[in-house]
Amino acid sequence: MEDGTPRYYKIKQILLGELESGHFKPGDRFLTEKELRERFKVSATTAVRVLNDLEREGYLVRRQGKGTFVAERQEPKAEPAPLPQVTPNGRLIACVFSQIGGGHVVEVIRGVEAVCHRSDYHMILFDSSGSPEREAMNLRRAREAGAGGIILFPTDGEQNQGIVEEYVRQGFPVVMVDRYYPAVATDIVVPDNFGIGYRLTKHLIDRGHKHIATIWGETNCTSVRDRMAGYKEALLRHNVPIVPEISRLFCYERLRPEERYDLLRTWLNAPYRPSVFVGVNGYVATMVATILAAIGVHVGEEVEIAGMDHVGPYTPMPIMSTNAVLPSREMGISAAEILIERLREPQEQRQFRYVVLPVEISANERSAVKIIGTAPKGM
Repeated sequence: MEDGTPRYYKIKQILLGELESGHFKPGDRFLTEKELRERFKVSATTAVRVLNDLEREGYLVRRQGKGTFVAERQEPKAEPAPLPQVTPNGRLIACVFSQIGGGHVVEVIRGVEAVCHRSDYHMILFDSSGSPEREAMNLRRAREAGAGGIILFPTDGEQNQGIVEEYVRQGFPVVMVDRYYPAVATDIVVPDNFGIGYRLTKHLIDRGHKHIATIWGETNCTSVRDRMAGYKEALLRHNVPIVPEISRLFCYERLRPEERYDLLRTWLNAPYRPSVFVGVNGYVATMVATILAAIGVHVGEEVEIAGMDHVGPYTPMPIMSTNAVLPSREMGISAAEILIERLREPQEQRQFRYVVLPVEISANERSAVKIIGTAPKGM
């Protein structure tokens, strides 16, 4: 486009205008992908992206076997008053985090604050509570508050990729930390997630484990996908068969309690019975250890628990025989340094950086704590 605005974005704005003006009314059948392609002379990819955006933002609703319709929309709530311009000189940066809690996130924030303190910058913090919708609002509020740039620890999924892409296009600096959007070119600071999966799995193989089960929480983010890739690569390189049942990517936390119990029972009674359960983080590892103990499995004796990071309710995690230790504070320091560098240099001189920080694998040589529970009847 002549002005640099993406074609899909212009089409979306035209359609939003028609929706807001009443050209399309709630319940009306909306334009199909084919009709969009013919009207605007665009590809199927562009047409689908526009429809997906409008559906995600609540303007459209898809009905199986019937088509796409204009959604019933509630009366918009009054916009909150813009936050005050805290630092007129522009020395304010915003941290928009998926959730604020746990040692990892707190240490990342401490790293950011340490750089702000020594560089005479100020930090404003937003908690998205795991909600993509709240994250979108926080991204907007950060700019309204006068932030010159944002450090973004995104929620699971890529629902707000378009917002970040637009910010970057406008020259507004965004540094993504811990995870990132693969389709958006921006500054990135992450731990070596592939190395976590690979090195932890190799360590367990070297200790004699052959059936290594993985347990996941969030699934739609680069940190998890990279850890899964490292895990599978280690199995392949060391000629350990990949057992699909115990190496699939799914959200264990979203299962109902009885489903969690049933799944672990199935694995424990199968020919591929795991000798070690690897949680994506300490919270998941603790959940699995608790359930195993409840069904009568001696954790630390019959099976081991390992973690792809040390994030969890206890630090260090006493139940884990092996875990990765994230460079949390270093991630915050690196992200803040990059962001402040962006704010101090002309936009035309910016060259995005992809920073991967090394991770330590920690092994408890004294073996994990034994957890003994009582098996329920029928087990």
